[in-house]
Amino acid sequence: MRKSIITWGLAAAITLAACSSGPAATQPTAPATSEPIATVVVVEAPTIPAGSPYPAPTAGNPQASTDGAYPAPGQVTPEPTSEINEATMRAMSDLARQKLAEELEISVDQIQVVTADPTYWSDASLGCPQPGMTYQQVITPGYRITLVVGSDLYVYHTDTVQTVIRCQQ
Repeated sequence: MRKSIITWGLAAAITLAACSSGPAATQPTAPATSEPIATVVVVEAPTIPAGSPYPAPTAGNPQASTDGAYPAPGQVTPEPTSEINEATMRAMSDLARQKLAEELEISVDQIQVVTADPTYWSDASLGCPQPGMTYQQVITPGYRITLVVGSDLYVYHTDTVQTVIRCQQ
């Protein structure tokens, strides 16, 4: 009986070995290349066109933003949109001026726009993260707005809708 089991076992092993297709096949692999795995696209941030309504003050024109290009006090300013454009830049600059006027308890007329630079913030903190806070990790279009009152400069970061943050970094 024992011989019979061993004989049947050997016969089964020989049969299985004869039925196999040889050594185990390996999966084909792609040849190694020096090409990058991902493509990196560099996008330049938009720039303010020449003749911007928010030129920087110069020695000959220390209050450049009052040269008529900026809306006069009381003039209606367009509502902000979700785009970076001149109308949104003016609307967000007005919001920043209003916020600074409230903070300093002064008239909006005493605040001048020095620059309003379009930018893309890397997250919803608008470049001014607060300790202990978490922010959505989304590219957020907005502006870096510099205001002047007397000889003091104030920097605000905005989105393109309604958020205006005084950034003291």
